[in-house]
Amino acid sequence: MEIKKPVENVLEETLKNLRTIIDVDCIVGKPIVKDKTTIIPISKVSLGFVSGGGEYNKEKRKNNLSYPFAGGSGGGCNLTPIGFLSITDNGVEFIKITPDNNIEKLIDIVNNFVKSIK
Repeated sequence: MEIKKPVENVLEETLKNLRTIIDVDCIVGKPIVKDKTTIIPISKVSLGFVSGGGEYNKEKRKNNLSYPFAGGSGGGCNLTPIGFLSITDNGVEFIKITPDNNIEKLIDIVNNFVKSIK
C-alpha cells in the first residue's frame, strides 16, 4: 500500500471539492422547451485554484525527527453568460448577450458556413 504525502492529500481534497462545484450544466445550461422552440443557455467558466503545504519546526529539524505538516488551498470561479442557442424548425441560431469576442466570432463563422452549405 502506497503512503500518500500530506500535500498530495491536500491536492486530492481540493480537486474532489472542485468537481462538486463545476459540472456541464454550468457551461451548457438545461434546455428550455416551449412549443417547437428549444433554447439552451451557454456560459463561459473561468476557474483558478492554488494548493500547497510544507513541513516546519526548527526544534525537530535538529533532532532529525519528522516535521509537522501545514497545508491549505483556495480557489475562485467566474461564470459569465455569453448567449443562447435557439433551435427551431427553421434551424439553429446563436443569440449573443455579450460584446463580440473570439469565441463568438468563431461561432458566427461556423453558423454562416453551415447556412451556406444548406
